[in-house]
Order: sequence, then structure tokens, then C-alpha cells
Amino acid sequence: MADAAYQAKYLGIARLLWQASEGDPSRIPSTYSEYLNHTYIDGDISLAGLLPFVEEYSELEEIEIEEAIEMLGKVNPNDWPDIEHIEGVSAERLLRVNDEDTSEFDFVEDNLSTSEHVEKVLTEVISSVFGDKVSTIRSEKGYYANPKNKFLQDKDGTFAGTFMYAGKKFIFEITPAENGWVCTYRMHWGDIDKLPPLSQEESEGKKDYTRHIRHRGWK
Repeated sequence: MADAAYQAKYLGIARLLWQASEGDPSRIPSTYSEYLNHTYIDGDISLAGLLPFVEEYSELEEIEIEEAIEMLGKVNPNDWPDIEHIEGVSAERLLRVNDEDTSEFDFVEDNLSTSEHVEKVLTEVISSVFGDKVSTIRSEKGYYANPKNKFLQDKDGTFAGTFMYAGKKFIFEITPAENGWVCTYRMHWGDIDKLPPLSQEESEGKKDYTRHIRHRGWK
């Protein structure tokens, strides 16, 4: 599996397995978790297959557990000697080491990390509604999520911007609601104008949804 395809799928599968385990990853069958293993072109590897061995997570928030799992998705094998004999992976330690590694990042790098995280989350949400993988999350003016555009979020909490799919641009909105979030999208008008006209057969087969009203007294 190509690196991009793997990264687009593994976290969703890992999340599903974690939820199915009802908070006890040791219940995850190795025959399932082994499918999460992956070797990248640059030599890094994924240790997401060690999901059943994750421990020390009971005090963590759900988002922190997911962050720890995400960190296992791409690691330097030199930092993990004797992988075949690992008996446990501490989620708390993973997060702590990550915090220590990023403590010296400056403001620009922090914002870059936030931008990437926002784009990744929005990509997953929109893809789940759209039914296929989308890409290139941007503001309507074409900018990345950044502090100047409030990371694509309006004052009312709505995320808005554009994404790409099959070479076409779409406009999206993810709006907070009482029971969660509502995601809507539509093709950008610039790409609608580029769509080929309907063929004669398609035009003839198109249903007429016009509501006809009888005029009474006036024409």
C-alpha cells in the first residue's frame, strides 16, 4: 500500500478497533491489528499494529489517546530497538516524550502544527460525509488554515472553506448543532460552469419538477 493511502486509512481503522475494544485494547485480535503495520519509503515504520499492547491510558482524555495512537503511525525504527519483543507501549510516555521534543518549537512552528491538524481533521470529517477521500482544505481565498483566518473558523464556531475532489473545487461548511456538527458542501460555481451540457437523452429523461399554478382571474 502506498504511503499516502496508508496514512489516509490507518487512523480510522485504529480508532474503530479501539472503540470496539470498549477501552481494553488487549481485546483487539492480533489478526486485525497486524494489518496496521506499514513500512514507509523513507525508512520509517508504523507501529500502529502494537495497538493491543497500549497501556497507561486510563487517565488520558480520548483526544490524547488518539494522539498517542497517531504517533505510533510513523516512527523511526532506530528509536524502537528490539521491536519484536515489545510487551507494552505506554500512551502517557509517548505523549510526554512528544511534549519534550516540541517544547522548543517557536510560534511559527506551533501554528504550522495547528494548521496541519485542522486540515487533517476537516479532511476526515468531510471525507466521511462526502463518501470518498477529499484533499486540499483551504479558505475560500485559497489560503491554508492559519491564525489570520482563525484556522477557517467563524465566530459562531462554523468551519468554512473549500476542498478539492477529482480536480473539482467544492465549498464546505461544518456548523455546530445541538446534537453534534452538520457538514454541507456544494460544487464551486466556477467548476459548475465547466461541466459539459446534458446530452439529448439525459435532457429528455430529466423529470420536470416545476410546480404549475393555475391563474384565477389574472393572466
